[in-house]
Amino acid sequence: MKKTIFSQLESSALFSGLDANDIERHLNTLRYSVKKVPAKTVFISENDSLCEIIVVVEGLVSAEMSTAKGKHLMVDYLKAGTMLAPAFVYSDECEVPVEVKTIEKSVLFCMSKDDFSLLIGFCEPVRNNFIHILSHINFFLISKIRMVYMSSIKEKIATFLLRKATIMHCDSVPLSLSRRQLADVFGIQKSSLIRTLNELEHDNLIFVREKEIVILDAHGLQEILKG
Repeated sequence: MKKTIFSQLESSALFSGLDANDIERHLNTLRYSVKKVPAKTVFISENDSLCEIIVVVEGLVSAEMSTAKGKHLMVDYLKAGTMLAPAFVYSDECEVPVEVKTIEKSVLFCMSKDDFSLLIGFCEPVRNNFIHILSHINFFLISKIRMVYMSSIKEKIATFLLRKATIMHCDSVPLSLSRRQLADVFGIQKSSLIRTLNELEHDNLIFVREKEIVILDAHGLQEILKG
């Protein structure tokens, strides 16, 4: 059975707790669009104004920041179900400081600020979900700053692995990103990432497979964070 946009939105953070029928009913009187974007397409340039709500329904999207000196920082990878820069839509300064590009063929759910305001006005679950999403932005930014600027490479990797393992309740962390993409997340070179993974593996803290990393010694990784 082919999935509808409403059934796909069920798994998004914004529509969490609502089923496809509820979502369709709430969106019935509102204007929205569903956009299919080819892979490796820039659909928001740095400093463009963001005047609509965007939810990634399918695919993978990157948000990258660059400097005048040509340096690049991967701010985030947005998977299906994730909202794009939710705080900017209602900001007085809605110019996004990143370039947003599809990594693979993606489908986006888009709704204007005016229609979204109507939606959160009469739909309490979506309103609460939106507030919940906004409340996590500061935590995300602080964690990102700490990871990129205040941690060693081993600390960055240990933090990433321990956090993923806690969320998934297992010692095996699947890797949906390539080594290059993972290095971009940490703000380091790919060669530095591979070298450090090899060092952690040599110390019997982890075991590295092509698409996953198995944590062999969680206590040892925690000791790295203690310095």
